[in-house]
Amino acid sequence: MSSITTYCPTCGSALDPREFGYGAGCPRCSAASYSVSQRQPRLWGTGTGLLVWFASVVLTVGAPIVFGLLYLIMKMIRTGQLPDSQTLMQDLGFILISVGSTLPAHLLTLLICWLVVTSRGRMPFLQTISWGQPSRLEWIYAIMLAGLMTGAAVVFERFLPSRETDLEKLLKLGYSVRVMVAILAVVTAPLVEEVVYRGVLYAGIERDWGKGAGVVAVTLLFALVHVPQYWGSVAAITAIVSLSLALTLLRAWTGKLLPCVVAHFVYNGIQAAALLAAPQETTQQNQAVFMIVWQSIIAI
Repeated sequence: MSSITTYCPTCGSALDPREFGYGAGCPRCSAASYSVSQRQPRLWGTGTGLLVWFASVVLTVGAPIVFGLLYLIMKMIRTGQLPDSQTLMQDLGFILISVGSTLPAHLLTLLICWLVVTSRGRMPFLQTISWGQPSRLEWIYAIMLAGLMTGAAVVFERFLPSRETDLEKLLKLGYSVRVMVAILAVVTAPLVEEVVYRGVLYAGIERDWGKGAGVVAVTLLFALVHVPQYWGSVAAITAIVSLSLALTLLRAWTGKLLPCVVAHFVYNGIQAAALLAAPQETTQQNQAVFMIVWQSIIAI
């Protein structure tokens, strides 16, 4: 028994009567119609970018406080008394817990970024955030930029006013603290900070106000959250502002996020290697330690 071939009056495609009965729509036209009529998620703008940035700051500052309080409660339950400030300042476990809390803060920050960029899973993350695949030349530029910024930091330290920062005081509290800071600075900080600043925040501002506004705003906000840890050291503040500007210009020039992650990773890697290779200094615990722990975490 022969079948009668029918054709779609819209696109001319042959319709198989065995799969599509009388009155059934054309699968090609139906799919096209659906894709056109389906409401596409709107990409984020400046306001959302600023909210993500603010959330990242709150998480990075708040996590050490929450974990530190939990540590104190557990210690009070175990010992039956609340440690005084002098004892707490000498408690390496408390300091390590505070520093290590940066890891869950980073993971939560990445989750927030993923929800915003993908519109809660409806869009691809890497493509939407302009992750990109750098060309060979862009790889070279990213690595050279990290080396250049490292050299610039050394020059600033040599010729600009500088003093011991809160972060440097924290790193003197023990080699284990230095190891943990180095791990966080290499493993999570480059990815998280670049996704927040040069990914979500820059992209949102660029869409609304253009590249120039994106470069200026992101450079200043990135530097702003690091200034408290380097306050009083003109050399350190100049270095962090220069790094922020260089990374944001790299993002604007390449249109890709991955070169920024690579440059940031190499820069932090050099700093971490120098930190771990430096001779261990033994210093007396001082009254500033407690504030140093809280204030220095955000610099990671």
